[in-house]
Amino acid sequence: MRRVVITGFGLVLPGAADGAGFWDLLCAGRTVTTPIDRFPADPYAGRHAGVVDDAALSAIPLRQRKRMDRFCQLAMAATSSALDHAGLTTPADLDRIGVYIGNMYGGWEITEPSMRKLCQIGYTGVSPYIASAWFPTAPQGQISIEWGLKGFSKTIAADTASAAVAIGYAARAIAEGRADVILAGGAEAPVTPYTFTFCHTSGRLTGIDYRPFADQADGFRVGEGAVVFVLESEESALARGAVPLAEVAGFAAGHAVSEEVFGSAGADTLAHVAATALKEAGLDPEELGMIGLDAQGSSAADISEAAALRALLGDAAGRVPCTTAKPITGHLLGAAPAVDVLSGLLSIANGAVAPLPGESVTVPELDLVSGGPRDRDVASALINARGADGTVASLVLKRV
Repeated sequence: MRRVVITGFGLVLPGAADGAGFWDLLCAGRTVTTPIDRFPADPYAGRHAGVVDDAALSAIPLRQRKRMDRFCQLAMAATSSALDHAGLTTPADLDRIGVYIGNMYGGWEITEPSMRKLCQIGYTGVSPYIASAWFPTAPQGQISIEWGLKGFSKTIAADTASAAVAIGYAARAIAEGRADVILAGGAEAPVTPYTFTFCHTSGRLTGIDYRPFADQADGFRVGEGAVVFVLESEESALARGAVPLAEVAGFAAGHAVSEEVFGSAGADTLAHVAATALKEAGLDPEELGMIGLDAQGSSAADISEAAALRALLGDAAGRVPCTTAKPITGHLLGAAPAVDVLSGLLSIANGAVAPLPGESVTVPELDLVSGGPRDRDVASALINARGADGTVASLVLKRV
């Protein structure tokens, strides 16, 4: 099995368009979610969201943007930045470079207006690009076309665990020799009436602040955006003179019954999956530098996650800092784990753990970082993710 390293990343997120800006945002510990102005949000439980400034997409030609849904545009912009960051602007062996992207809903910004026009004026009102633009695999396809990539590729749809599985499967494909480089991450653009309806009717939106693990926690605020990493075999990176930023050292995935994934049975699954990922990385729980929380933001789900972490950490519970970027940007649904992977990567690089926003929250035997960034020699990070479909995944990053 080959070692897999991250040699670059790109992001298009609410309030941040590069690594330095995102780290500053994390350390400030304040949310950038704002009242929704794209559509009347009064009928929904949640009326705030994290949105990306359209200027972040200006490099994509307008003619090209018209053929894509917003989630695909976000993925394209993040991919361009990731390739630049990794120094892969002119890839050599295109047959050995793949694309793994996770999302939850696919594209609805282009679909919803067409469906309304179909009902109002007939088929002449439907966008000719709708068939390819909404599909969850659209980012994978458009990225492959734009850069001529022909390597092993996949699209992962696993609710809010999608990007974690995409990154983990990508790392495994490289480790097993099926590819040398894979662009992996997640993209989501859920700030539309249709997707908000899904979140609302499932009871996952909060009508108050998104404060995971707080006593009054009752859901999350959503956000849009994309994060893409350049994953590469260590020998490929060194051969071209790239500087590895971190190693993807461990990955595991499992499944719980969907009705139980955020309950006690799901806690057992999460503890087992995380322990398996740590074992693959060659780490004991007490050696962890930080944990990126799943942080669904509902009372039952947070209690379940806390129980899983206590079972995982044992005597080390309370000594491993825990945090998440999700309340800051809004929960990016299928792309959310990629945001926390980026947070873990930047924690390793900066020697600190960013705080949860808002007032401090106390959870017995867990160390939730609050009040500001905490200086710490972060040599490793565990990122956890769960989806309402029952998918549970954990990733482990290690300093190179």
